[in-house]
Formats: sequence, C-alpha cells, structure tokens
Amino acid sequence: MKLSCKSFYAVRALFDIAYHGGSAPSKIDDIAQREQVSPRFLEQIFQDLKKAELIGSKRGPRGGYFLTQPPEEITFGKIIRAVEGETEDSFCREYDNLAEGETTVSMNITSPVWRELAQRIDDVLDSVTIQDLVERGEEIGVQREGYNGFVYVI
Repeated sequence: MKLSCKSFYAVRALFDIAYHGGSAPSKIDDIAQREQVSPRFLEQIFQDLKKAELIGSKRGPRGGYFLTQPPEEITFGKIIRAVEGETEDSFCREYDNLAEGETTVSMNITSPVWRELAQRIDDVLDSVTIQDLVERGEEIGVQREGYNGFVYVI
C-alpha cells in the first residue's frame, strides 16, 4: 500500500484545524502557511474531507474550515479512506482483470491473506485519532497560533 501526499497533508491539515483553530474556523491560507502546502492543493483535499463529513466550512470574513466531529472520533483511517479509498482496494486487485468466476487456486489461497492484512492496517489506522496528535503537540510544547501569553484585564 502506497499512500499519496494527499493522505499526509489531510492528516496534517485536520491536526492543524484541531490544534490551532479550537472552536473558531481556520482559514485555508493560515493552514497552508503553517503546513507548507499549496492552498489550491488543500482545497482539493478538503473537498474529499467535506464529502466524508469530516470537516465543514463557513463563508465570510470569520469563515474557514472546522471539524464536524470531535477530534477523538476522527481517526487516521477515516481520513485516509476519505482521500484514498478503501484499504482493501489497494491489496485485492488481483481479481480486477479477470472474467467473472475465473480464479486460480493460488488466488483463492492468497486473497484471504491480503484481505486480513488490509483489515489489520485498518485496525491500526483506526486506533490513532486527531486528539492523539493534539495531545502529542501539547506534550512537546508546540506553540498554538494566536497565543500571546497571559492577558490581564483590569
């Protein structure tokens, strides 16, 4: 299984929204700058993420992108499947060019192994959430954008 850049950028963008955006929508230009990716490429990725209902958008001067689910419910698996498709599709292509009912003995033996491997990969991807990344960011002290220290009001 080979993941495209879309998967890596999608995970990073959703972490960015969760970590830096908080409850306010994040502007695509801000995300693109922090993550060093083209805003146009992020727009393409965000179309897939919106279709999968992982993010939403709000128009206007205070608009931007926001998570539609809590970060602890958004797994790497959901993100990667939104931009790449089902994991099993990456492993079980040996039937793609065969006529219906046409298989070999070895295909009947190896196919279940590939399906099991795809399931195990999904299990690992589904065990890591955006919230896990947020906690890692906090642990190592990643500065949240917009944070200027203490604010005293008298």
